[in-house]
Amino acid sequence: MDRRQLTSVACFAVCVVAGIVLAVAGGKAGIWGLVPIIMYAVLALLGVDVVLATIGAVIVAAIMTRTAPVPLGEQLATSMGSLVAVIGLIILLGAGLGHVAQETGAAQTLVRTVMGRIGLSTPTRVQLGVMVSSLVIVGALGTLAGGNAIIAPIVIPIAARMGWRPPAVAAMFHAAGAAGLMLGPFTPPVVTITAAARLSYGDYLLHAGLPVGAITIVTGFFMARWIQKHTDQEYAPEDAAKDDDDADAAPNKRGQWAALAFIGVLVALAVYGVWVKAGYSYALVVMVVTAAATGLAGGLGAKGTAEAVYAGAARLIWLFMLFWLLDPLLTLVQKTGAFDTIFDHLKGVMPDVGPYVFLLLVVLLGYVHAVPGAAVAQVVLINKLFGPLVTSLGVPPAAWAVSLLGTAQIDQLGPYPTADMMGQMGLARSSDLRMMLFNGWAIMVANTAGFLVLFAILL
Repeated sequence: MDRRQLTSVACFAVCVVAGIVLAVAGGKAGIWGLVPIIMYAVLALLGVDVVLATIGAVIVAAIMTRTAPVPLGEQLATSMGSLVAVIGLIILLGAGLGHVAQETGAAQTLVRTVMGRIGLSTPTRVQLGVMVSSLVIVGALGTLAGGNAIIAPIVIPIAARMGWRPPAVAAMFHAAGAAGLMLGPFTPPVVTITAAARLSYGDYLLHAGLPVGAITIVTGFFMARWIQKHTDQEYAPEDAAKDDDDADAAPNKRGQWAALAFIGVLVALAVYGVWVKAGYSYALVVMVVTAAATGLAGGLGAKGTAEAVYAGAARLIWLFMLFWLLDPLLTLVQKTGAFDTIFDHLKGVMPDVGPYVFLLLVVLLGYVHAVPGAAVAQVVLINKLFGPLVTSLGVPPAAWAVSLLGTAQIDQLGPYPTADMMGQMGLARSSDLRMMLFNGWAIMVANTAGFLVLFAILL
């Protein structure tokens, strides 16, 4: 074992012992009931697989609450019908839909269409094409790494021929993709936040998604241009070579039909959902119908479409398991009295602080205490912890949605290097981490200023 693994095992062992002591002591653990959640965050920060970290937290919470194996199994079975597990299922189906779009050529066709419509005659037009393509694909597929992985081989030869440098392209990918995750109707963070804040997608988009997404992509647009002037890294000559996946390549007919079906059905169902004020569960219907329409239009057939959905969903089975385990974890921690104790202590303090400062503190918590690899899980945890205070302070759902969006999504841009940041650098073939940090910090500062204004308007 290396030092990190030994530290993880020691942390788990100490928490198990603490759980046994609290169980033997009897009664409610109170604030000590947060031990499982703290251990969960520490193990994730140490690099332990996030699902294994959650399992460890569930075990400690079960010990602490003296929950026997049979009641624990019943709790796990009940969790399958919980809001958190449904969100996990939506994310699985979204990954399946994304794979169908990729297999049929719909995603690639959409990128070529966007690039062609905007035009490729100037560096500015190419930049707009790259960022709009990333926004659309990531927003439609609900995955930053997967969406930009599709567009990278298509847009990099174009960007390289127009003189764009890798660090600038990486900044474009990161900013536009982050905005896509905030704006897409069925991306994991949007589905989670609308469910937690009990908002329709239309209300979320108007009050949270559009303002924060606009600040993110506009700041990223200008930062990419600044980075272009302050970096020396260049694309290799072969990167600018003509590629079969270039935007100039003619898309095949099946890819065109699949793209039309994908966009047509997705937009139609999304508009209908906004019109009838559908809840988060409506996304289940949207994902299944859109995947079926795209796969059939792209010539995969019923069996091929189903297999593509299975293949795409399999990549995120870990995330579904994470969500399935989160509900028992939160339920068990609630039994310890931890949430009630925190609420009772803060109930006397928060009225003096006020809802404005409270919302900013929640955003700040996300900046400095992100759960690695599980931004949507972070929304669930924070909503569970602070939900009662939101109600007692009279915070409007729209303002709470903005705060949750900030705490869950902005932290992927900094303040320290993140996996998302490194992923976009790799896709753009950049090695300049310093410029990626500058880009992330600038977007974080701009969004923080935006939060100050949004909270003042919405409260």
